[in-house]
Amino acid sequence: MRLVKGIFSTILFFSLSSFFSPSQTIERLAVQLTTRQVAQGKSVTIRGELFYQRSGDLVTHFTYPKEMVILANKFGETRIYDPKANAVMRVQNAMFGTQTTQLSYFLSGATADMGLSQIGFVQKKTSTAKGLLVTDWKPKTADKKALIQRVRVVYNGLNPIYMHYTDGGGKVIRKVYYSGYQNLGARPFPTATTEIMYDKGDSTVSKTTYTDFRLNQQANSPYFTYRIPANAQVQKL
Repeated sequence: MRLVKGIFSTILFFSLSSFFSPSQTIERLAVQLTTRQVAQGKSVTIRGELFYQRSGDLVTHFTYPKEMVILANKFGETRIYDPKANAVMRVQNAMFGTQTTQLSYFLSGATADMGLSQIGFVQKKTSTAKGLLVTDWKPKTADKKALIQRVRVVYNGLNPIYMHYTDGGGKVIRKVYYSGYQNLGARPFPTATTEIMYDKGDSTVSKTTYTDFRLNQQANSPYFTYRIPANAQVQKL
């Protein structure tokens, strides 16, 4: 179950959205991913491939350590399918839509606020440190019950290289580092992300790298039209 939840967390974070470049429209994209995750002294490597379409539909085929297929769309409908067990888990939540995840902002060129305005945050202040731009954000409407009370985004030029999220007690509960930028459809894209999640004195560290980008005509795979068998057993996450 830890592996399933880890994979689910990974796909929610790495889901893609509709994106355009000044010179090219990306209709389809296929890319290999490798995630190495360390939690509670144990390490796991996850390998797979993403298949994105401009409509916002995203299919992820994980091949290691366990085969799994995850289908997600812009409406927050997510299905996690285990081919070996012929079992499927379903999740419906608008916040998990493929148009509301961080990497979608890289691909759309909307990294000025990393989507924070869209989820109800406003910029509190800006500063500089060692030649880097630092922006701090807070909720537009105060809510003491909200888990995240502050967000910091650090830029090297126009490219975000670091974010962290702070709770009401001033404790950093999540850090994300972006690196290995390369142009994808004329957009700077981080080919490596490192995420650290803190929970009750423990931490989970995940590093994901993207390789073998294929766009449009070069992106060919039956997974673009993948369908979960109608007789798959429905299970709870």
